[in-house]
Amino acid sequence: MAYTVIRTDLMSGTKQPADLVSIRFYGEDSQPAEVENGVIVKLEGYEDGQREVYKAKAAKAGDKLSECAIVAGVEVMYDERKKNLDEYINEKGKAVRAYIPRSRNLFALTKEGFQGGTAPAKDGTVGIGEGGKLSTSAKDVGKCVHIETVGRYTYYTIQIGAAEPAEAGE
Repeated sequence: MAYTVIRTDLMSGTKQPADLVSIRFYGEDSQPAEVENGVIVKLEGYEDGQREVYKAKAAKAGDKLSECAIVAGVEVMYDERKKNLDEYINEKGKAVRAYIPRSRNLFALTKEGFQGGTAPAKDGTVGIGEGGKLSTSAKDVGKCVHIETVGRYTYYTIQIGAAEPAEAGE
């Protein structure tokens, strides 16, 4: 099975530590679960007794992007038989790196990061779909600004739209 490969092309969390969080992913049954890179998760506050690790579940359509993060774990594979990035998945129960989405940030995913493997066309909009994957039938996350093939992977670069909530009174 091929998993999503993510590139954090221009994410503010790479230089702004406040936009980088640690999460532990929980499934629908509220138990720790494995999670692919590129999944949009809803942050549900810190885990009990923690001050650094957020409890996170797959985001759903309608969730506010300002309350979410994008999973981008470091692809360290301990199984020496695995050599390709699309063989990596974040293990259940592990704390994983995630980026807070900010307006105009750029990240890129392979087609596996889109609901049903349906990637957008250039200038197509994307939003939160089933299981926290991006959906081409929604538009609350951003738009595809570039498509490129690098080696064995085709990446769809997403520019995040309005991620921050409007100021009161606007």
